Amino acid sequence: MDQLTYHFSGKEVNYYVGADFSYINQILPAEKCIVITDDTIHRHHAPKFHGYKTVVIPSGEQHKNQATLDSIISQLIAFEADRKSFLVGVGGGVVTDITGYVASIYMRGINFGFVPTTILSQVDASIGGKNGIDVGMYKNLLGVIRQPQFILFDFSFLQSLPAEQWVNGFAEVIKHACIKDREMFELLEAHDLDAFRQDRELLTTLIVKNITIKSGIFEGRI
Repeated sequence: MDQLTYHFSGKEVNYYVGADFSYINQILPAEKCIVITDDTIHRHHAPKFHGYKTVVIPSGEQHKNQATLDSIISQLIAFEADRKSFLVGVGGGVVTDITGYVASIYMRGINFGFVPTTILSQVDASIGGKNGIDVGMYKNLLGVIRQPQFILFDFSFLQSLPAEQWVNGFAEVIKHACIKDREMFELLEAHDLDAFRQDRELLTTLIVKNITIKSGIFEGRI
């Protein structure tokens, strides 16, 4: 596991790259943790959430809306979530966006962290503190900028991704390489997509390069 630390507007955010989901127990007390995930992730990885209070929302961008937000808040109330509770969003960009937004407004703000489960969310959506929901056709019309306490990158979640999700994520990876990192572009030229799917060390190298670029932009260094 690689641990990286970045600072965004005075807020320290720790990244745990290559950690297992269970490492959350080393970061915060399990009894204070409430997991928010979607039904697709929960269907494929339900054993990982054993022992945690879990809110399961429908998957898909069309559910990143006020109705889902209201449902989550109702479940938090039922769980008796308080200001010491900690939300952990486990999923792609929809889940991380809505988790960060709920955490920012519930009881005027509680702590949260992310476990991004797609390539796109690992290299882009979970980084930078952008949280929000859609309103009708207007994407991310409501939202806040607030940083998670941590982002944990558990690559085992990627094993259940369909091929098109890998392709979508690598489009963002290629964009980062074109903009900023010639060495990463050469790495991409030297290996096909299957190589990154099968080689954990190679994938870790690639993810670290991308989060370094994305985080550096938000820190103002790039």
